[in-house]
Amino acid sequence: MADAQSGPPGGRRKQPKNLPRWASWLLTLGVIFGSIGLIWQSLPGGGFSTDLSRIGQGEPVAVLTHETANPTSMGVMDEINALGAEEHGGVEFLVADLGTPEGQDFAERLGVSSPGILFFFDGQGEMQEALAPPESAEEIATAARSVADGRY
Repeated sequence: MADAQSGPPGGRRKQPKNLPRWASWLLTLGVIFGSIGLIWQSLPGGGFSTDLSRIGQGEPVAVLTHETANPTSMGVMDEINALGAEEHGGVEFLVADLGTPEGQDFAERLGVSSPGILFFFDGQGEMQEALAPPESAEEIATAARSVADGRY
């Protein structure tokens, strides 16, 4: 009768290899920096001011209703960033962050609650145009030029 053998042939079990310490550290740092990169990427870009007191101060402004990480308002920000300085038409672009009391007050005054709506105001603070949401950078540029030229 043959003896029943248990385990791998040859009678020795191989121990699983652990990663070297340097590889563990490298993997940990990669996960940390990858997470930071994903968080950084989800932050709004463009350096838009949130100072809504600039409305009605003599210069035309456009105000975007915005919520952090909302794809619609982030897309509008990208379209605005794609415009050159001459396409802004002298209009300053601001953000009404709906996550702040000031942004919520702004939205309530205009009767909106949705992010991604772009409002254009003349130098006296009168709303001239609302794009909900704008379809393209060209549509934004056209509205900005019209407000800056006083054609509304």
